[in-house]
Amino acid sequence: MSFLKRANFLLARKRLSLQRLNISTIEGIPEVSVPLIKKALTQNGLNIEEGFTCFITKCNICKRGKNEAKARLYVNKTTGMYMCSFCKHAGQWNELVGLLNLSKSKRLKVKEQIDSFPEVITMNEYMEQIRQTTKELKIFDGEALQTTLAKFKLPSLDTSLLAALDIRSNERNTLLYFPLENVDNEVVGFRTLHCYSKEETMIPNINCGGVLTAHPSRARDTAVLVPNIIDFLVLLKAKLSVHLVCLPDNVNTLSQYYLPSFERFKKLVLWLGVDSKARDSARDFARKLDEKRCHLVRSNELLPHLNPNQDFKSIVANAQVLWHQSITSFSSLRSGVLSDLQNVDKVQGVKWKKFPTLNKIMLGHRRGELTVLTGPTGCGKTTFMSEYSLDLAMHGVNTLWGSFEIRNTRLARTMLQQMAGFPLAENLDKFDKVADAFETLPMYFMTFHGPQKIKDVMEAVEHAAYAHDIVHVIIDNIQFMMGMSEEPKHMDRFWKQDAIIAAFRTFATRRNCHVTLVIHPRKEREDEDLTISSIFGSAKASQESDNIIIIQDKRLTSIKGKKYLQIVKNRYSGDLGVMPLVFDKKALSYAQKRAKEKESDTPTVADISIENVDDRKLE
Repeated sequence: MSFLKRANFLLARKRLSLQRLNISTIEGIPEVSVPLIKKALTQNGLNIEEGFTCFITKCNICKRGKNEAKARLYVNKTTGMYMCSFCKHAGQWNELVGLLNLSKSKRLKVKEQIDSFPEVITMNEYMEQIRQTTKELKIFDGEALQTTLAKFKLPSLDTSLLAALDIRSNERNTLLYFPLENVDNEVVGFRTLHCYSKEETMIPNINCGGVLTAHPSRARDTAVLVPNIIDFLVLLKAKLSVHLVCLPDNVNTLSQYYLPSFERFKKLVLWLGVDSKARDSARDFARKLDEKRCHLVRSNELLPHLNPNQDFKSIVANAQVLWHQSITSFSSLRSGVLSDLQNVDKVQGVKWKKFPTLNKIMLGHRRGELTVLTGPTGCGKTTFMSEYSLDLAMHGVNTLWGSFEIRNTRLARTMLQQMAGFPLAENLDKFDKVADAFETLPMYFMTFHGPQKIKDVMEAVEHAAYAHDIVHVIIDNIQFMMGMSEEPKHMDRFWKQDAIIAAFRTFATRRNCHVTLVIHPRKEREDEDLTISSIFGSAKASQESDNIIIIQDKRLTSIKGKKYLQIVKNRYSGDLGVMPLVFDKKALSYAQKRAKEKESDTPTVADISIENVDDRKLE
């Protein structure tokens, strides 16, 4: 059985617990604070060392024996997530508290303790598979590896550097395997690079906590973070006296499970690129890694592989310290302004593939904005928003859904059918392929249903933004939070709605995250069009929002009446307009049909299939 098949088999056995713990849903998050974590750890007799992002202490979960010095437990200061670098156990804060309490009891053995918490991740079984597969992969001598690097169009390196990296390959020399090390420099996975597609993947595709690193002999306590393997190798060839780290998922996300690997560095230099997404990610990652130790390479400096003749030492030395988020000057903005002018299309935001009219009017989906969607009851607001968000997720936009009106299973079923483009109930044999492709999307769901308190919702949203680097939050709809306010019952409903909108507006700006709020309109005459003033509540919703989208439904008031989308506010460009909505019932889709549309223009399951491309087809 091949390495990938064995890996997928083992991971499939843990899929249920991993989904509960990490990626499927975002539940109400228990309150976690620095004093609470300190108190819980000290009460269990643990001495605490405070790191940049984690508290570090000894692990009371695993049997350490002679390896007690290696058993280090890392507890995230923000979320309480824990990870032991030795026994490979990881999980959420409430599970750690339960395990620590159980560890006081002499009646329970370690295995019994872990078995009583099925949601705890343990990678011991997988680690044995990693070690076995490492032996099976092809090992290069210096000359053979140089030839292979040339085949992959990668920079040549000195033999000593190559030996330290321990790069391996499959038998056909079409996949290179770069080892991923955890905080204890133990190989816990691989980063693969395909010769023809240039696709980079992670094995295992879970939070193993390992990163691709290089530690020169004279390296200081400084690390340079780059987004991909080729940039990593270019800087390695330059022989800088700093540590090098290749980020695990390019500039898309930085999971909290990787943060312990960065605790050893006192200074981090982020060199992620010049486009707007790279700059936004750099600042998001810096907040997660502790801004006090983070420096950003100037935004007008190209990535190393785009200009390998740069003076890398000077660029790294002149990286800018992050300023306080409330203070800035034009001198620090100047290079960013120039970069925006040079990359106008990227600054405008992520483009929709299914809705070209939205691209013409709104120019794209941008971070940090607040969008309000309204429309009459039963007009298809949720169905449209599911396809709207699905389109963006297929382009890498990390999305969090908060659906209080319909359950997540029904929402996911709608998205699956929109993604497939055909009735899944009549094609059940294709369900697994579509579901596997959908599972790879950065789509997360809150488990709330029905009326909720704004405090609980915001805690879940804040947690998701930190843990999963969410850049698009959808709330459907805010009326479900207005009846659960902690304010006195006599408080005006308009005041409650204003407080909810203010909370999401602040979150969108502070987290640089796009928030879409679905709001029902106030009752209007059926023969009248909805307008900005039709939005339920006071004027705050229309004032605070950057975009306002209205679904106008004239099918019930006119024989030839139609349904269309109307953009009535667009703060970015000022352009307004309408987009016809033609519903395809079989696909549950509002996707626009373009003239002479090519088959390849329509997103399909194959576009994002998780299956690796067959090497023989590429050859």
